[in-house]
Amino acid sequence: MKLRLVLACSSAVAGLGLCATGAPALAAPAKAAPLNVSVPCGTNGTDLLIDAVNELNNNSDGGTIRLAERCTYAFNNGSGPNALPQINRAITIKGEDSALIRSDSSPDFRLIEVGTSGQLTLKGLTLAGGHSSGNGGAIFNRGILRLEQTTVAGNRADDDGGGIYNEGNAKLTESYVQTNVAGTNGGGLSNSDTGTLTLLKTVVTGNAADEDGGGIENDGRLLITSSHIENNVARDGNGGGLDNDGPATIKESKFIENWTGQSGGGINQEPDGSLEIFGGEFYHNKAGEDGGGLHNAGDATLHKTKIVKNQAGDDGGGINNEVEDNNIPVLTLKYVLIKENRAADQGGGVRNEQFGKVENIKSEIIKNLPTNCAGDVPGCYSKDEEKKKRTP
Repeated sequence: MKLRLVLACSSAVAGLGLCATGAPALAAPAKAAPLNVSVPCGTNGTDLLIDAVNELNNNSDGGTIRLAERCTYAFNNGSGPNALPQINRAITIKGEDSALIRSDSSPDFRLIEVGTSGQLTLKGLTLAGGHSSGNGGAIFNRGILRLEQTTVAGNRADDDGGGIYNEGNAKLTESYVQTNVAGTNGGGLSNSDTGTLTLLKTVVTGNAADEDGGGIENDGRLLITSSHIENNVARDGNGGGLDNDGPATIKESKFIENWTGQSGGGINQEPDGSLEIFGGEFYHNKAGEDGGGLHNAGDATLHKTKIVKNQAGDDGGGINNEVEDNNIPVLTLKYVLIKENRAADQGGGVRNEQFGKVENIKSEIIKNLPTNCAGDVPGCYSKDEEKKKRTP
């Protein structure tokens, strides 16, 4: 750099004595390093935690905050709509069975918001009591969010995402999302059309939405692996466990005892959604209307999945395949077991509405009431035909 400056100096400038030779090279600015901050437990613990987040936000490389073991950091006031300042750097908060909670007597605020430039990792924490007047009772994520061995419990959003609302990239590993409530959609989690949500070895349980998606509302990309979605409720909408309106892949996961007032006790598949399920089980889910286990109005493929003992108040105790918004639903069953499901009206196992498409590859549809299938379901036999087939 020094040589280039000397050669570029004109003779006219040199004549004015402004071309210095032998000038020392400028030193490169020192690179910031991640900071490590410990926050003790005590009456001023929440203030110190807020200070720590501000300090790491002001450091270009962010850093790590370590919380005291088994300490509860109770927030009486929020920094605007959140308990903590917005996360704008790469920040990790490590707890030792520590908890961040909003005090019961406090005004409404969520606990954490992650900005578009933020990268937040939470380890070994519980987040409880958050209450947002908008989306995301505990967490609103626009950046990158990672939860590891963390519990999000007892939070509320007046709109979507009682526990977590995601517009960015969120991954939960070995975590719990439980007993959260949404005034509209996504009692546990709501993933927007710009979001990517991944659940790995995670439990979503006991959440409730006044409308769709008692456990999860998905409008973006969703991947669920080795997880349990159970005991969630969509009161006046669809999808007790999951309401899906985006591309979703589910592997070796269980949907158990979810309930909805309308369709899709386990999962409700919207017309624009696509769903692929590998293994796993749908057990004891209930729908007030159609599709006790699964209500499909889009494109759904199941591989070696068990649909057992689900119930529908109308059609499709196990699965209901139905035309909605002029979309032709496509249901593909590969080596699936559909057994002992019940519908109050048609198709205890599978009901395929007129114009719907079902492909059945060596699946077993047995012992469902009032009949195994209704509509055109290849390879499926009614109850009487099943008896005849099995009678020597």
